[in-house]
Amino acid sequence: MKTLTKLAQTFIESNLMHEIYQVPNGPAVVGAWGLDVGTKELKLKLALVYPDGEISPIQVYSKQKLNNGPKALDGLADLFGITTKAVNDIFCAVMKKQRQLAVQEDGSGKCSIVRAYRELCEYVTAYTEPGRVFIQGGYGNILATYLDTVLDKLELGYSRLEIERNFKAWGLLRVNNGTGHPYTYNIKIGGKSDWFVSFKLPTDEVGSEAAA
Repeated sequence: MKTLTKLAQTFIESNLMHEIYQVPNGPAVVGAWGLDVGTKELKLKLALVYPDGEISPIQVYSKQKLNNGPKALDGLADLFGITTKAVNDIFCAVMKKQRQLAVQEDGSGKCSIVRAYRELCEYVTAYTEPGRVFIQGGYGNILATYLDTVLDKLELGYSRLEIERNFKAWGLLRVNNGTGHPYTYNIKIGGKSDWFVSFKLPTDEVGSEAAA
């Protein structure tokens, strides 16, 4: 990258973006891996650095899509100085140098599933709300229609359905099998039945057993 200005070189080095390929008579392609600290998803980040020091916006690609071959990077052809042939050459260079690229810690706004579980356990322990949030029989229970509100308060980055699917896969959810509610459990409170997201608490979790 001898043609770059000192400013551009400093910009690249400070962001841990390393050269992958030099387009003949065109821009250099630089890149790094982005690792989401919450979900552990790994994505390839690429950018173009032009001879005058200008840098393109970061382009992000799913690691899995790299299995599709050069067409996974077709979007690069929309950038100035990149031809269809260049995309093929860039892809080959990426595959050759991918293990040499730096890994940057990123965040999508989602925390880890372990943290989401821990915070929901702490929430039901600390905030009993009659008919909506309570502990019963070793399970934390949140009214299904109220869970989105709780998730917004905790800023975990997950939707109700994402939490339900993850918790069920790990055997944490209590459900009524054979119903049209695959992720919730029916609890009767004060003569009225309602559907709750009911998840197993750690054995050392202590809280109110009052349902209403």
